[in-house]
Amino acid sequence: MFSSPSDWCVTPLAPSVVVRAEHSLPNLSPEIETRIALHWQNALKDHPTLYNGRVFCADRVEADTITGHWSEYRRVLAQMREPGLYGPKILRPLAVVGLLHTADGIVIGQRSETSIYLPGYWQGAPAGNVESRNGEGDIDLAAQLRAECEEELGISSKECHVGECLLACEHPETHIVDIGMNVRIAMDFATLQERCHRLGNAEYQALKLLPATGGSSGTPTPLVPTLRAMLEQHS
Repeated sequence: MFSSPSDWCVTPLAPSVVVRAEHSLPNLSPEIETRIALHWQNALKDHPTLYNGRVFCADRVEADTITGHWSEYRRVLAQMREPGLYGPKILRPLAVVGLLHTADGIVIGQRSETSIYLPGYWQGAPAGNVESRNGEGDIDLAAQLRAECEEELGISSKECHVGECLLACEHPETHIVDIGMNVRIAMDFATLQERCHRLGNAEYQALKLLPATGGSSGTPTPLVPTLRAMLEQHS
């Protein structure tokens, strides 16, 4: 689905990078709105549970500050299906991605084969769009990742410690910008697997434990470049 991993733009981030919205949802022409509606209707045929939530899109990514605006998921999905839809006004949806440290190593997840984005690929877990959860002021990346931990893996916010931001990695075709972050839990891999199976949302069809020493050698493929970059930084 995407070109060489080396084509993904990686930006090192300050540990406590600030993310804020600077302007409102842009207006679109009737023609583009019609295209968006068509893409959304077609997507619902295969994925009837899709929800048109508010997602944050980055306009500028710098080491210590990320600024942007709130958009709609249906606009993002339309761009994924028709990359040139907005011309030069590309949407760059922000996502959080965890480098998950357990008691016995680093855990990664294989995306479900039914996923809209990168089905079957191995990535950092958990991961998800930066969504409007508690208003639309400044964005709390740690809170976003804790929410994904609970939704995808069944780990409560009290059980996970979200650490520093590591990097931003932009997909050159969809323009999704992953924000890689460290996250640590005290439980071991076996306990995590059981919890994910019992309480998770089936985002991952498999979990895998990597050696605590890090590095990307020996990891399964295909691998999302964001994860590769985080593992290389960790090693």
